[in-house]
Amino acid sequence: MKTKLQKQTKSVYNVYITYYTDGSFYIGFTSKTGKALESYFGSNTIKDKLVNHKQIVFTSTSKATAKLFELLLQLSAMDSPKCVNDMLNVRVRASHMRGLPKFGITFENNEFNIKDK
Repeated sequence: MKTKLQKQTKSVYNVYITYYTDGSFYIGFTSKTGKALESYFGSNTIKDKLVNHKQIVFTSTSKATAKLFELLLQLSAMDSPKCVNDMLNVRVRASHMRGLPKFGITFENNEFNIKDK
């Protein structure tokens, strides 16, 4: 007797921002769906803040692409006193960047900007 294999649904990965009532925010990544996604506001260690709302800002079927977008958002907000992220995800294969929206990074100190890209 043959066993029928169930079709696996393709995972969807979300990058979200949780906004708190005091104006601070947390940038996160999750593959949760449905009710679990609705009630999930991040794995951050800040438990004493009241959640205002959560906004999904990027969705991808590629885990690497979503994690890279999360990192880019975190880096763009790193100097904001309102950003509560303390941990960054940096292990991403460069070839997975092709699925991201085009972006540019310019350092204030021109010494670190790559010429002739």
